[in-house]
Amino acid sequence: MHIWRRQKKSVLMFKAGVCLAALLVAGWLAMPLRPAQARLDELIRTDAPYQLPPEMSLKEKSVPVAAATPRVYIVRDGDTLSEIAVRHRVDVQTLAEMNHLHDHDRIVKGQALMLPGTAIPYTVRRGETLSVIACRFGVSERELTETNNIDDPDRLLAGQRLMVPAGQGGGETPISRALPLKQLGWPVVGWISSVYGMRDGAMHEGIDIAADYGQKVRAVKDGRVVFAGPRGTYGITVIIDHGGGLRTLYAHNSRVLVCEGQRVRAGQPIARVGSTGRSTGPHLHLEVLLNGIPVDPMLCLNRTYA
Repeated sequence: MHIWRRQKKSVLMFKAGVCLAALLVAGWLAMPLRPAQARLDELIRTDAPYQLPPEMSLKEKSVPVAAATPRVYIVRDGDTLSEIAVRHRVDVQTLAEMNHLHDHDRIVKGQALMLPGTAIPYTVRRGETLSVIACRFGVSERELTETNNIDDPDRLLAGQRLMVPAGQGGGETPISRALPLKQLGWPVVGWISSVYGMRDGAMHEGIDIAADYGQKVRAVKDGRVVFAGPRGTYGITVIIDHGGGLRTLYAHNSRVLVCEGQRVRAGQPIARVGSTGRSTGPHLHLEVLLNGIPVDPMLCLNRTYA
């Protein structure tokens, strides 16, 4: 009797196991076929940045910025200042004064010229009023108010961002400049491995300078560091603001030697050459930007460092 009960129990357990297995197989067959994937820590995405740039801080998000957009013209081969002035319906003398051009015949391909209607960003300092800023830059309070959609001209906050219309003249502070042609020092000693321009069907907005890993990267001009750290496919990056709308960007470094907000002098070490971000070997990617518009750095570089 006991033997018969044990055999019956074994048969029932076997049947239950068969049913469970059948259900599992049926469920597996009903699932859509998917390719095997690597573990998350093994995945390498070629269609996305290695690391996203840091998000804007809450303080930066709260600062009102006008929607005005700088108007910049990049000089083409064969252009003359008078032709550009006619094309954009502006007086040639006004165009020259806006861009601090002493010689009307001396413009070169790739040079960035600001046109009337350009607005330059300005950060309000403690104690400043709209009238003080207007006087400093030679613009009217009304223009500042309308450009920045200011409801109360008597209420400005320290740190508030304004867009100041350029090219008005008469102010004590020049707010528009041409590119510093042949005035910037070289950031590293090396050879140009990739020039500015189209590359593999896309725009390469700077130059690549092949250099030894760990070599010091130097600031090309006096300025203030506005970014220092990882920046997507640029890797470890330093950005320096030189004033007048001019900024330089140094990418793919192995480490930074400065911090955000720090003032630096021309020739001061700011980073070390590396191959971070989307890079195939140690080199420095250098960009020169005027009001956010990238231009050919070779127009600006003058000498090499010893």
